[in-house]
Amino acid sequence: MSKPLYRLTSIARPLEAKYPTNRAVLIALPLIALGLGIYAYTSAGGGAVNAVITGLEGMLVSFLVWALGREADPDRNLTAFASAALVLYALVLGLPVAVWTLAFTLMAARTVNRTVGQPAKPGDLVMVLILAGFSVFSEGYALMGVVAAIAIAIDVQLDRSRSLALIAALIALSFTVWQLITLEGDFGALLWPAAASTTLMTIIGGLVAIGLASAFLCPKPTSVCDARGEPLSHARIRGGRLVIALVLLAGMPEGNALAHALYPLGGLLLVTFVVGLLPAIRPRPTR
Repeated sequence: MSKPLYRLTSIARPLEAKYPTNRAVLIALPLIALGLGIYAYTSAGGGAVNAVITGLEGMLVSFLVWALGREADPDRNLTAFASAALVLYALVLGLPVAVWTLAFTLMAARTVNRTVGQPAKPGDLVMVLILAGFSVFSEGYALMGVVAAIAIAIDVQLDRSRSLALIAALIALSFTVWQLITLEGDFGALLWPAAASTTLMTIIGGLVAIGLASAFLCPKPTSVCDARGEPLSHARIRGGRLVIALVLLAGMPEGNALAHALYPLGGLLLVTFVVGLLPAIRPRPTR
């Protein structure tokens, strides 16, 4: 069913119901939307429209976090489900999420990981650039253009035949340069906010450090790619974890609100690290 799709894209991974974990997600997502919608309608008092929007957004965020967990730790389903459960609790509390940046992180990680098994196609790179643009210009994460460029550069470093993809990296980098131009060269304003909670920045810094440690300690994966059935690349899975940590790091300069809106990534990095330390959770090849 999904094979024709792989001729068009290398970073889209459809949820095929023949896999038990995918069936569980397909069942859970509508229930999450319904539950969050009812909770928003009965507690927030924002009306039916707000309830629908809350439910759909919660379903999307839960899926993105679950999918990111599969990219960060393809051998252990627990990482994906535990990360999604953690963010679901935060959504119930009404904490805002940077959805565009979350989607960008997923596609950038897949560009590096190649979990489908094929290099990113031109349309895939355009998708990454569009999502990076929304993150930079709509949500306000100025340094996300740099992260997109790094993700593409990692992909090229691991596959030198992909050197033309560096054009996309330069375009992504231009997003951050443009933001710097609008700040009239004020690097201080770009790299550190005028007012930032020391406690919050310390917590985020600790989570970034955990993410970097997780990338360094990442074991060799036993799972295989979707399209070709070949073993996943150890170096690429490490690179994917690095990209996730860099997104969280790039959010720190934007101040308290924007940095806090990336909490799903902090939770994901923490869960990935902790699950990796559990000896009872043995890796098993999964889709």
